[in-house]
Amino acid sequence: MSLQAIDKFERLNTEISVNVFGFDNISKVYPLRISKFKRQKEIDLMLLENKHYCLVKNLSRLMSIQTSKHHGEIVICRRYLNHFPNEKTLEKHKENCQNHDAIKIVLPEEGSVLEFKNHKHLMRVPIVVYADFESFTKPIDSCQPDPDRSFTKAYQKHEPSGVYFHVKCLDKYSEPILYKNKRGRKCC
Repeated sequence: MSLQAIDKFERLNTEISVNVFGFDNISKVYPLRISKFKRQKEIDLMLLENKHYCLVKNLSRLMSIQTSKHHGEIVICRRYLNHFPNEKTLEKHKENCQNHDAIKIVLPEEGSVLEFKNHKHLMRVPIVVYADFESFTKPIDSCQPDPDRSFTKAYQKHEPSGVYFHVKCLDKYSEPILYKNKRGRKCC
């Protein structure tokens, strides 16, 4: 059955929607056909060598190695194959993505150089802000974290030592709008 024939299959079977994914030689899964319908039963298929379909029972398992280092169930957008932390976030994402076609992300070869060449499309910005914030780091003692839960281990405290702001208008004849340079603990 061709990908185009799946449209006819969906018209004849109004309770089923069919999604088809491909697999390239870099071990990446990508969407080939995403159903336009949200139906009672959703079937995911993998097209192998452009001639055989294989049933994908759990898209989360198939995509988990490719998309996340998280060990557990992940929520996948079938159109972009992005993962989300929960169903609520996915539903919010679907409000925007359902109006677009499915895509296959193609990255440049390793070692190649990308550069911006269409300088005529640049937009001039009327104001530029240059900012720098300096601090001293002091070691701190902390409690032993729970290895069964996610945590951030704080090991340094940042004490402000200086801040610098320079706001400049791009007109070469104008003076800076704001200039601030302070030092010491109460610089903020």
